[in-house]
Amino acid sequence: MYRIEKLATAGLAAAILAFAVAACQPQEAARPVSDSAAPETAAPAGALTAAEVRELVVGHTVIARDEGRKVSRAEYFSPDGAVVLNAKPDAFGMIFSYDGTYYFDDRERFCANYPSLPVSQKEYCEYVVPLGDGRHELTDGSIYEQILDGEQLDALK
Repeated sequence: MYRIEKLATAGLAAAILAFAVAACQPQEAARPVSDSAAPETAAPAGALTAAEVRELVVGHTVIARDEGRKVSRAEYFSPDGAVVLNAKPDAFGMIFSYDGTYYFDDRERFCANYPSLPVSQKEYCEYVVPLGDGRHELTDGSIYEQILDGEQLDALK
């Protein structure tokens, strides 16, 4: 009986992890990079150029909030193209961490690839639009709330 309880607990933990990771992922607005059949869309008004986004995030930790999916996250974008993501869904008391890479596509969208994500979309591209109050909105609905110098992933609480 103990073994069945242990398996049930492990299954429940795996389901919770999968739900949390799925909640951290961009939804419809951010299409997969590999979806070449999707129609071309213009950048939203006021979207930053790749050079402006590079200046904004490279060498910094970005604290972001996605109110729709109830997830907070911290991402550190290193100058070598690597990115570390710490995500904390509101429904869970734990932080999930993933390594990936970032780049800019030919449409000047800011792209990220997290191959270690266990479920959901792993690669996506977004535009970054300033909101005029020091914050920036991504086309997936996330808001860059703070931009901190250097690697400060522990700022996600």
